[in-house]
Amino acid sequence: MAAAAPGALGALRTVGVRLVAACCARLGPAAWARGTAPRRGYSSEVKTEDELRVRHLEEENRGIVVLGINRAYGKNALSKNLLKMLSKAVDALKSDKKVRTIIIRSEVPGIFCAE
Repeated sequence: MAAAAPGALGALRTVGVRLVAACCARLGPAAWARGTAPRRGYSSEVKTEDELRVRHLEEENRGIVVLGINRAYGKNALSKNLLKMLSKAVDALKSDKKVRTIIIRSEVPGIFCAE
């Protein structure tokens, strides 16, 4: 990895300070004092229903379970919430003696999973 120019890091810090100062000025010090300043939202905090659809197939396909990832707004990116849901679903299915195959697929057309 190449070393940064001597003044480059200082310049980046200055830009960061200016951005934070501009943000604080826009909100006003009272917002920060009240604790109402904006917080970073993480995708795992967003609780949406139907991010994971579990479908048990019937008749000649009995024993096959389809786990459908349905996060169109996030291009099926694996969030903490989705990983937790997948883990719970697989744990429940692995103890079910009737399940012989699990298929993981996308419910969003044209997208399987984003990194």
